[in-house]
Amino acid sequence: MSGSVAPRTVVVVGATGNQGGGVVRALLDSKSTGGNLWLVRGLTRDPNSTKAKNLLADHQTIDNRLTLVTGHVYDKASLQDAFAGAYGVFAITSESYPGRVLTKEKEMQHEIEAGRNIVLAAEECGIEHFVFSSLPDMVKTTGGRFLNIHHMNNKHIIEQFAREKLSGLTCLIPADGVVQFRIPIPGGQSMQWTDPIHDMGIFAARVFNLGIQETHGKSYLVLGPQITADDMVKTFTRVTGQAAVHEPISAEEFAELAVAFVGPAFKEDAKEMMEWAAVMPADKICYGAFDADQDHSVKELGLSATSFESWLYRSGWRGPA
Repeated sequence: MSGSVAPRTVVVVGATGNQGGGVVRALLDSKSTGGNLWLVRGLTRDPNSTKAKNLLADHQTIDNRLTLVTGHVYDKASLQDAFAGAYGVFAITSESYPGRVLTKEKEMQHEIEAGRNIVLAAEECGIEHFVFSSLPDMVKTTGGRFLNIHHMNNKHIIEQFAREKLSGLTCLIPADGVVQFRIPIPGGQSMQWTDPIHDMGIFAARVFNLGIQETHGKSYLVLGPQITADDMVKTFTRVTGQAAVHEPISAEEFAELAVAFVGPAFKEDAKEMMEWAAVMPADKICYGAFDADQDHSVKELGLSATSFESWLYRSGWRGPA
């Protein structure tokens, strides 16, 4: 290990998922401001799962800087064990509950419970730098028009709780990053793109590398250039040579499809999210929550999130299998 200061450890919550996996990879490939390599603990419910074993096989370093630790976001004691002695935590929460189908909207609050557990465990373990994958307050953003976009509001609530409890906090706000050419919005409506693996990884690593003195209390938008659904289709055809069309479904149909991933409790949430996406103002960014000049990622981090075109080239994606 280089440098005179001992290497620091970052715990990555959700290490076997898209965002978490991207953060693991980016941290292992980067160095702190002092020039030291990072030690990474990947938090997983089951270190013996296929995903966990693949994470180790794909990203383990020759000096074994990646380890897996068992923990569950609904078990604060397990999080305290996993966070003990670490410098930083990258945290992400999910609207889905592992192994459970959510049927009532009030059950969506499980995500807040998970977030509070993560924050409290970080506080009790003296975590110096906490980086959280957040989302905007959509009640405020939509002027009270849409009250049930719970998976976004819940992350904002967790962010506010973290701001109260932690002395070293940085937030990253990504876009969805899911390719669907049946998006339930008009073809000319703009949206933003995120590669959840690559972009969240390099942004989180840069934030940890810069440290809390440079990034505490700040939120950075991990969002690529605005693009319309029609332009996504044109870009896809130009890059891949394959014909494509945008055939939007209704917000109701989108919500029915989303239910399969979380449960019936998610239906109204998903429907309202897409109803807002269809009408959000074109002069705003980040789900309509920010003015364009509020994005300081390039100036302060020296980073830009991936465009849809760049993602197509890098990923080699050629449409649904």
